[in-house]
Amino acid sequence: MILFWLILIPFLGGMLCWHSERWGEQAPRWIALATMLFVLAVSVVLWAGGDFSAYGAGERPWLLEWRVPWIPRFGIEIHLALDGLSLILIALTGFLGALAVLCSWKEIVERVGFFHLNLLFVLGGVVGVFLALDLLLFFLFWEVMLV
Repeated sequence: MILFWLILIPFLGGMLCWHSERWGEQAPRWIALATMLFVLAVSVVLWAGGDFSAYGAGERPWLLEWRVPWIPRFGIEIHLALDGLSLILIALTGFLGALAVLCSWKEIVERVGFFHLNLLFVLGGVVGVFLALDLLLFFLFWEVMLV
């Protein structure tokens, strides 16, 4: 279930950034920074608590796995999994996402909340691409990441 939240948190943070623009122009920036630092922190905690000793032995190739039927008639399911490489890439996404928020701190002066909504939606799509095992779900996150 934590894999689902790793994808959902950037999307929820983006929506919160968009709606928090009326509280002031600094609020979306802080929310976006906190969101990406949270993704980074969760990935570091997963890395610290992960058991990578059996990796490659054929018994259990995934550190975490989450599978829920989505459209069973066509065999489509929400199948998310985390291994060592995807964990490193998600941590890198969290770090670079926080860095992108910090670099845009003084550069974006108009529609700050909408900018951070788009940034966090793209980063949520990137995290989804790294976690998706189902081809339709991968394609969905790939399109979110590209647009």
